[in-house]
Amino acid sequence: MNENLRIIFDNVHDAATLTATSEASPLLPIENTQRSGRSYVWRSLDTAQQVITGSLDGPLSINGAVIYQHNLTNLAKVRFEYLRRGDVVYNSGELIAAELIPLGEWVAGIDPWGGSQVNSLPNVQLSAWSPSFFVDSYRITIDDPANPDGFIQVQRIAVGDYFSPKFNAAYEPVLDWVDTSEHRKTEGGSLNTVGGSLSRRLTIDLNFLDSSDRSKLTLKALKSGKTSDVFISLYPAKGGIDEAEHEFLARRENNYSHRHNFFNNWKNQLVFIEV
Repeated sequence: MNENLRIIFDNVHDAATLTATSEASPLLPIENTQRSGRSYVWRSLDTAQQVITGSLDGPLSINGAVIYQHNLTNLAKVRFEYLRRGDVVYNSGELIAAELIPLGEWVAGIDPWGGSQVNSLPNVQLSAWSPSFFVDSYRITIDDPANPDGFIQVQRIAVGDYFSPKFNAAYEPVLDWVDTSEHRKTEGGSLNTVGGSLSRRLTIDLNFLDSSDRSKLTLKALKSGKTSDVFISLYPAKGGIDEAEHEFLARRENNYSHRHNFFNNWKNQLVFIEV
C-alpha cells in the first residue's frame, strides 16, 4: 500500500451551488450529481468542453475530488481547480480519465490499442488527491471531444476533506462483488438465471487507532451515519485496477463501534456497501 486508506465522509459538493456549461435537458441538470441514485445523472448538450463550478457557503478544507460513474473515454482530460476569492490556489493539471493498460500487460491482437482495464469495471471514476486547501469554490473542466456518445455524462461528484488514519487498514480486507442474479431450475431440469446487478461490499479492519484518529473517525462516522454517501478509497493514488476496484461511493452497513484493546490504542471494523 503506497498511501493509507482515505474516506471522504462529508461531501461538500452536495450542498454547493452548481453551474455547468450545458445541460441536455431540464431532466438532466448538474444538480443531479448531488442526488444519490443511479438513475440521476448530469448530461451535457454535446461534446464541447464542459466546465462545472461549485460555490460553497464559506471557506472549507478540501483535499480530494471525484467524478463518479462517468462515460468519459480513455483519452478524455479532466482538470480540478480549487479557488479562494476567485484566485486559483490548486490546479491538478490535465488528468487522463482512465489509466491505459501498461505495455508490459497489453497483449497485441487481444487488447485494443489505448485500452483500459479500469473502464471494464461496472462503475468507473476518476479521483484526484491533493494537499489541503481552504477554498470557497472549485472548478472541474472536462475535455472529451471524441466521445462516441455525443455527450458527457456524470452520475455523482464528491468533493471534500478525507479522513486517513496514521496506521493503515489491516491486511486481509475483504471485497465482495455482490451479484443479485438468481438461478432457477425449470421443470425440465434446465437452469435459468434471472435478474442480476453488481455492487461492492468492502470490509476493513482498523486495528491500530490512536486517540486522535479514533476521535476523528468517531465524529465523522457518527455525523455521516448510515444514510449519507461517503467515498472510500482503499489504495489511493496507486493507479490501475487495484485502486479503481477498491474505491467507490458507499454507505456504512454495520453499526459504528470500537474496542479499547490496550494503552492508547483502539480497533474498529467498517463495512461499506456500494450505492
